[in-house]
Amino acid sequence: MQQQIVLNNGGSFPALGFGTCAIGAWQQDNEYVVDTILKAIKAGYRHIDTASLYGNERSVGKAIKASGIPRKEFFVVSKVWDCDQGYEETLKAFDASLKRLDMDYIDLFLIHWPNPNKTQSTWQAMESLHQQGKVRYLGLSNFRQADIEQLMSFAKVKPIYNQLELHPYLTQEDLCAVCDKYEIYVSCWSPLGSGTWSGVPTSEKPIADPVVINMAEKYGVSSGQVILKWDLQQGRIAIPKAESEKNIKANLELNSFELSTEEIKEINQLNRDHRYGGDPDTAYEGNMKMRVPE
Repeated sequence: MQQQIVLNNGGSFPALGFGTCAIGAWQQDNEYVVDTILKAIKAGYRHIDTASLYGNERSVGKAIKASGIPRKEFFVVSKVWDCDQGYEETLKAFDASLKRLDMDYIDLFLIHWPNPNKTQSTWQAMESLHQQGKVRYLGLSNFRQADIEQLMSFAKVKPIYNQLELHPYLTQEDLCAVCDKYEIYVSCWSPLGSGTWSGVPTSEKPIADPVVINMAEKYGVSSGQVILKWDLQQGRIAIPKAESEKNIKANLELNSFELSTEEIKEINQLNRDHRYGGDPDTAYEGNMKMRVPE
Protein backbone atom coordinates (compact mmCIF):
# COMPACT_ATOMS: atom_id res chain seq x y z
CA MET A 1 0.00 0.00 0.00
CA GLN A 2 1.38 3.41 -0.96
CA GLN A 3 1.73 6.05 1.73
CA GLN A 4 -1.30 8.36 1.72
CA ILE A 5 -1.82 12.02 2.55
CA VAL A 6 -5.01 12.25 4.61
CA LEU A 7 -6.85 15.58 4.53
CA ASN A 8 -9.02 17.20 7.19
CA ASN A 9 -12.20 16.35 5.30
CA GLY A 10 -11.28 12.66 5.24
CA GLY A 11 -10.11 12.71 1.61
CA SER A 12 -6.76 11.18 0.74
CA PHE A 13 -4.30 10.77 -2.12
CA PRO A 14 -0.92 9.06 -2.64
CA ALA A 15 2.07 10.92 -1.19
CA LEU A 16 4.17 9.90 -4.17
CA GLY A 17 3.14 11.38 -7.50
CA PHE A 18 4.41 10.90 -11.03
CA GLY A 19 5.90 14.08 -12.51
CA THR A 20 5.31 14.65 -16.23
CA CYS A 21 7.28 17.84 -16.96
CA ALA A 22 9.44 17.44 -20.09
CA ILE A 23 8.90 13.74 -20.69
CA GLY A 24 11.01 13.16 -23.79
CA ALA A 25 11.46 16.90 -24.34
CA TRP A 26 9.94 20.20 -23.23
CA GLN A 27 6.23 20.39 -24.20
CA GLN A 28 6.38 17.04 -25.99
CA ASP A 29 2.88 15.58 -26.40
CA ASN A 30 2.84 12.32 -28.37
CA GLU A 31 2.70 8.54 -28.11
CA TYR A 32 6.05 8.38 -26.32
CA VAL A 33 4.61 10.56 -23.52
CA VAL A 34 1.42 8.48 -23.40
CA ASP A 35 3.44 5.24 -23.22
CA THR A 36 5.70 6.62 -20.45
CA ILE A 37 2.70 7.62 -18.34
CA LEU A 38 1.11 4.22 -19.02
CA LYS A 39 4.31 2.57 -17.72
CA ALA A 40 3.95 4.63 -14.53
CA ILE A 41 0.29 3.67 -14.15
CA LYS A 42 1.17 0.00 -14.68
CA ALA A 43 3.86 0.31 -11.98
CA GLY A 44 1.22 1.60 -9.54
CA TYR A 45 1.14 5.40 -9.74
CA ARG A 46 -2.31 6.93 -9.33
CA HIS A 47 -1.23 10.52 -8.53
CA ILE A 48 -0.29 12.21 -11.83
CA ASP A 49 1.08 15.77 -11.92
CA THR A 50 0.87 17.92 -15.05
CA ALA A 51 0.37 21.61 -15.96
CA SER A 52 -0.97 23.56 -18.91
CA LEU A 53 2.56 24.88 -19.59
CA TYR A 54 4.00 21.35 -19.83
CA GLY A 55 2.00 20.98 -23.04
CA ASN A 56 1.19 17.33 -22.36
CA GLU A 57 -2.26 17.36 -20.73
CA ARG A 58 -3.66 15.49 -23.75
CA SER A 59 -1.15 12.69 -23.23
CA VAL A 60 -2.04 12.46 -19.53
CA GLY A 61 -5.73 12.15 -20.38
CA LYS A 62 -5.09 9.58 -23.12
CA ALA A 63 -2.89 7.44 -20.84
CA ILE A 64 -5.47 7.40 -18.05
CA LYS A 65 -8.20 6.41 -20.51
CA ALA A 66 -6.02 3.76 -22.15
CA SER A 67 -5.15 2.23 -18.75
CA GLY A 68 -8.71 0.93 -18.38
CA ILE A 69 -8.63 1.97 -14.70
CA PRO A 70 -11.63 4.06 -13.56
CA ARG A 71 -10.98 7.84 -13.53
CA LYS A 72 -12.03 8.05 -9.86
CA GLU A 73 -8.98 5.98 -8.87
CA PHE A 74 -6.62 8.70 -10.05
CA PHE A 75 -5.55 11.96 -8.41
CA VAL A 76 -4.84 14.35 -11.30
CA VAL A 77 -3.09 17.68 -10.71
CA SER A 78 -2.82 20.57 -13.16
CA LYS A 79 -1.90 24.25 -12.91
CA VAL A 80 -2.89 27.67 -14.23
CA TRP A 81 0.05 29.41 -15.92
CA ASP A 82 1.21 32.98 -15.18
CA CYS A 83 -0.14 34.47 -18.44
CA ASP A 84 -3.58 33.06 -17.64
CA GLN A 85 -4.04 34.49 -14.15
CA GLY A 86 -6.99 36.76 -13.33
CA TYR A 87 -10.67 35.84 -12.85
CA GLU A 88 -11.98 35.33 -16.39
CA GLU A 89 -8.58 34.25 -17.68
CA THR A 90 -8.33 31.49 -15.06
CA LEU A 91 -11.81 30.17 -15.86
CA LYS A 92 -10.93 30.07 -19.55
CA ALA A 93 -7.55 28.40 -18.88
CA PHE A 94 -9.19 25.79 -16.67
CA ASP A 95 -11.76 24.92 -19.34
CA ALA A 96 -8.92 24.52 -21.86
CA SER A 97 -7.03 22.20 -19.47
CA LEU A 98 -10.16 20.13 -18.81
CA LYS A 99 -10.78 19.80 -22.55
CA ARG A 100 -7.19 18.72 -23.24
CA LEU A 101 -7.33 16.19 -20.39
CA ASP A 102 -10.74 15.02 -21.71
CA MET A 103 -12.08 14.79 -18.16
CA ASP A 104 -15.11 16.01 -16.21
CA TYR A 105 -13.09 17.34 -13.29
CA ILE A 106 -9.55 17.88 -12.01
CA ASP A 107 -8.65 16.63 -8.53
CA LEU A 108 -6.25 19.45 -7.64
CA PHE A 109 -5.75 22.76 -9.44
CA LEU A 110 -2.76 24.95 -8.57
CA ILE A 111 -1.58 28.50 -9.20
CA HIS A 112 1.70 27.65 -10.94
CA TRP A 113 3.70 30.71 -9.76
CA PRO A 114 2.73 33.63 -7.52
CA ASN A 115 1.63 36.92 -9.07
CA PRO A 116 0.49 38.93 -6.00
CA ASN A 117 -1.39 41.47 -8.15
CA LYS A 118 -3.67 38.76 -9.49
CA THR A 119 -3.72 36.20 -6.68
CA GLN A 120 -7.08 37.25 -5.27
CA SER A 121 -8.96 37.27 -8.60
CA THR A 122 -7.28 34.01 -9.68
CA TRP A 123 -8.14 32.31 -6.39
CA GLN A 124 -11.74 33.52 -6.51
CA ALA A 125 -12.09 31.96 -9.96
CA MET A 126 -10.65 28.72 -8.60
CA GLU A 127 -13.06 28.84 -5.65
CA SER A 128 -15.91 29.17 -8.16
CA LEU A 129 -14.67 26.08 -10.00
CA HIS A 130 -14.44 24.25 -6.67
CA GLN A 131 -18.01 25.25 -5.80
CA GLN A 132 -19.22 23.91 -9.16
CA GLY A 133 -17.53 20.57 -8.49
CA LYS A 134 -15.11 20.94 -11.40
CA VAL A 135 -12.14 20.88 -8.98
CA ARG A 136 -11.97 18.79 -5.81
CA TYR A 137 -9.10 20.67 -4.15
CA LEU A 138 -7.17 23.90 -4.63
CA GLY A 139 -3.47 24.50 -4.10
CA LEU A 140 -0.36 26.58 -4.69
CA SER A 141 3.00 26.20 -6.34
CA ASN A 142 6.18 28.19 -5.65
CA PHE A 143 4.38 30.45 -3.13
CA ARG A 144 6.62 32.30 -0.67
CA GLN A 145 5.69 33.24 2.91
CA ALA A 146 4.28 36.66 1.91
CA ASP A 147 2.28 35.07 -0.92
CA ILE A 148 0.77 32.49 1.44
CA GLU A 149 -0.09 35.12 4.06
CA GLN A 150 -1.73 37.31 1.40
CA LEU A 151 -3.85 34.42 0.14
CA MET A 152 -4.86 33.23 3.59
CA SER A 153 -6.20 36.72 4.36
CA PHE A 154 -9.08 36.28 1.87
CA ALA A 155 -9.31 32.58 0.89
CA LYS A 156 -12.65 30.94 1.65
CA VAL A 157 -11.40 27.60 0.35
CA LYS A 158 -8.01 26.84 1.90
CA PRO A 159 -5.14 25.46 -0.22
CA ILE A 160 -4.25 21.85 0.58
CA TYR A 161 -0.65 22.07 -0.59
CA ASN A 162 2.21 24.19 -1.88
CA GLN A 163 4.46 22.61 -4.49
CA LEU A 164 8.06 23.81 -4.11
CA GLU A 165 11.47 23.03 -5.48
CA LEU A 166 12.73 21.03 -2.51
CA HIS A 167 15.63 18.59 -2.27
CA PRO A 168 18.63 18.03 0.06
CA TYR A 169 20.46 21.06 -1.40
CA LEU A 170 17.36 23.30 -1.02
CA THR A 171 15.50 22.25 2.12
CA GLN A 172 13.41 25.46 2.51
CA GLU A 173 12.91 24.75 6.22
CA ASP A 174 11.52 28.21 7.08
CA LEU A 175 8.97 28.06 4.28
CA CYS A 176 7.99 24.52 5.28
CA ALA A 177 7.34 25.83 8.80
CA VAL A 178 5.02 28.53 7.37
CA CYS A 179 3.15 25.88 5.39
CA ASP A 180 2.83 23.75 8.55
CA LYS A 181 1.44 26.73 10.44
CA TYR A 182 -1.38 27.07 7.90
CA GLU A 183 -1.89 23.29 7.63
CA ILE A 184 -0.69 23.30 4.02
CA TYR A 185 1.15 20.17 2.91
CA VAL A 186 4.49 20.63 1.20
CA SER A 187 4.90 18.96 -2.19
CA CYS A 188 8.35 18.68 -3.75
CA TRP A 189 9.07 19.21 -7.42
CA SER A 190 12.51 18.15 -8.67
CA PRO A 191 12.87 16.15 -5.42
CA LEU A 192 16.07 14.51 -6.66
CA GLY A 193 17.71 17.79 -7.65
CA SER A 194 16.75 18.25 -11.31
CA GLY A 195 16.07 16.18 -14.38
CA THR A 196 18.28 15.43 -17.34
CA TRP A 197 16.57 18.37 -19.12
CA SER A 198 18.49 20.79 -16.88
CA GLY A 199 21.91 19.88 -18.27
CA VAL A 200 23.27 19.71 -14.70
CA PRO A 201 25.86 16.91 -14.38
CA THR A 202 24.77 14.06 -12.11
CA SER A 203 27.92 14.65 -10.02
CA GLU A 204 26.51 18.03 -8.93
CA LYS A 205 23.15 16.70 -7.77
CA PRO A 206 22.17 15.50 -4.27
CA ILE A 207 21.89 11.91 -5.54
CA ALA A 208 25.71 11.98 -5.89
CA ASP A 209 26.33 13.40 -2.41
CA PRO A 210 28.52 11.06 -0.29
CA VAL A 211 26.12 11.33 2.68
CA VAL A 212 23.20 10.12 0.54
CA ILE A 213 25.31 7.47 -1.22
CA ASN A 214 26.48 6.03 2.12
CA MET A 215 22.89 5.68 3.33
CA ALA A 216 21.88 4.07 0.03
CA GLU A 217 24.66 1.52 0.37
CA LYS A 218 23.71 0.84 3.99
CA TYR A 219 20.10 0.02 3.08
CA GLY A 220 20.78 -1.59 -0.30
CA VAL A 221 18.73 0.99 -2.21
CA SER A 222 19.45 3.82 -4.65
CA SER A 223 20.29 7.43 -3.72
CA GLY A 224 17.01 8.51 -5.28
CA GLN A 225 15.09 6.13 -3.03
CA VAL A 226 16.87 7.55 0.05
CA ILE A 227 15.86 11.13 -0.89
CA LEU A 228 12.23 10.19 -1.62
CA LYS A 229 12.05 8.34 1.71
CA TRP A 230 13.51 11.45 3.43
CA ASP A 231 10.58 13.43 2.03
CA LEU A 232 7.84 10.93 2.81
CA GLN A 233 9.02 10.29 6.38
CA GLN A 234 8.64 14.02 7.03
CA GLY A 235 5.04 14.00 5.81
CA ARG A 236 5.78 15.61 2.46
CA ILE A 237 4.57 14.82 -1.04
CA ALA A 238 7.18 14.04 -3.70
CA ILE A 239 6.70 14.27 -7.47
CA PRO A 240 9.65 12.50 -9.13
CA LYS A 241 9.79 12.18 -12.91
CA ALA A 242 11.27 9.12 -14.56
CA GLU A 243 11.18 7.65 -18.05
CA SER A 244 12.87 4.27 -17.76
CA GLU A 245 10.80 1.38 -16.42
CA LYS A 246 13.56 0.64 -13.90
CA ASN A 247 13.50 4.14 -12.34
CA ILE A 248 9.70 4.43 -12.53
CA LYS A 249 9.39 1.26 -10.45
CA ALA A 250 12.28 2.05 -8.09
CA ASN A 251 10.76 5.39 -7.07
CA LEU A 252 7.71 3.51 -5.76
CA GLU A 253 9.68 0.84 -3.87
CA LEU A 254 10.34 2.57 -0.58
CA ASN A 255 8.92 0.17 1.99
CA SER A 256 12.04 -1.95 2.59
CA PHE A 257 13.85 0.59 4.79
CA GLU A 258 13.33 3.45 7.25
CA LEU A 259 15.70 6.36 7.88
CA SER A 260 16.59 7.16 11.48
CA THR A 261 15.95 10.60 12.99
CA GLU A 262 19.69 11.21 12.89
CA GLU A 263 19.88 10.31 9.21
CA ILE A 264 17.04 12.71 8.38
CA LYS A 265 18.94 15.45 10.24
CA GLU A 266 22.12 14.56 8.34
CA ILE A 267 20.35 15.03 5.02
CA ASN A 268 18.78 18.29 6.23
CA GLN A 269 22.29 19.58 6.96
CA LEU A 270 23.26 19.21 3.28
CA ASN A 271 21.22 22.35 2.50
CA ARG A 272 23.06 24.89 0.31
CA ASP A 273 20.04 27.06 -0.61
CA HIS A 274 20.82 25.95 -4.16
CA ARG A 275 18.10 26.18 -6.81
CA TYR A 276 18.17 24.24 -10.06
CA GLY A 277 14.88 25.78 -11.20
CA GLY A 278 13.34 29.26 -11.17
CA ASP A 279 13.32 31.56 -8.15
CA PRO A 280 9.86 32.98 -7.26
CA ASP A 281 11.58 36.31 -6.49
CA THR A 282 12.76 36.71 -10.08
CA ALA A 283 10.86 34.23 -12.26
CA TYR A 284 7.88 36.42 -13.21
CA GLU A 285 9.37 38.34 -16.14
CA GLY A 286 10.74 35.24 -17.84
CA ASN A 287 7.59 33.24 -17.15
CA MET A 288 5.44 35.86 -18.88
CA LYS A 289 7.37 35.20 -22.10
CA MET A 290 6.43 31.50 -22.00
CA ARG A 291 3.18 30.44 -23.57
CA VAL A 292 0.84 27.50 -23.08
CA PRO A 293 0.68 25.56 -26.36
CA GLU A 294 -2.77 25.10 -27.93
